[in-house]
Amino acid sequence: MTYDLSELGIEKDLQYECITTTMSKDGVKNAGAFAFIYLGDDRVHCHIFEGSKTLKNILDTNEYVVNITQDPLVFTYATLDCLDDEYYTTDSDIAIIKDTPAYIIVDVENVEIKTPENFPIKGDNSIYFIEGKIRELIINDEHAQAYNRGMSVLIEGLVNFGRYKIVDETRRKEYMDILIENQRVIEKVSDEKTKKAMADLRAEYEKN
Repeated sequence: MTYDLSELGIEKDLQYECITTTMSKDGVKNAGAFAFIYLGDDRVHCHIFEGSKTLKNILDTNEYVVNITQDPLVFTYATLDCLDDEYYTTDSDIAIIKDTPAYIIVDVENVEIKTPENFPIKGDNSIYFIEGKIRELIINDEHAQAYNRGMSVLIEGLVNFGRYKIVDETRRKEYMDILIENQRVIEKVSDEKTKKAMADLRAEYEKN
């Protein structure tokens, strides 16, 4: 089956931040903030470093749920691994965030283990590349939109631009380093319009 995720603001091959919820074999629900990539048709991808509860549950159960939300508390508590039971629906066989604007249930079909040598974060832990098939797409809010962090780092660059022109050389270098890193993020996760905006912004930085 082919799914159209464009109504959720999701474009093929771009990266979006979401809350991945899973359930252990013992029925314990868990949430983590992980990136999600739509590969087209009914195919999806995520990659997770080894050692997380989310990864263990996915490997044990071969399923997970992508919750499309921009709730700051949900993102924070999921990242800190302290999302209480009150945040989940009462379903006993699957973990879904309560009142989430939209969610996607994914069946895992392929897992590939890779080393982190080509990732910006280096370490000893392996990365699991997980590909799956959309089992079900539920949209509870017609205004639901997936979150792409490229816009956030672009805004950070725009805010810093006014400061960049008036600070000393040491601080200017700090702002430029931030901009370069943010441009790397945008090149990886964002659409062409955001990439162009960041490229134009960097050109203005370099003029000053």
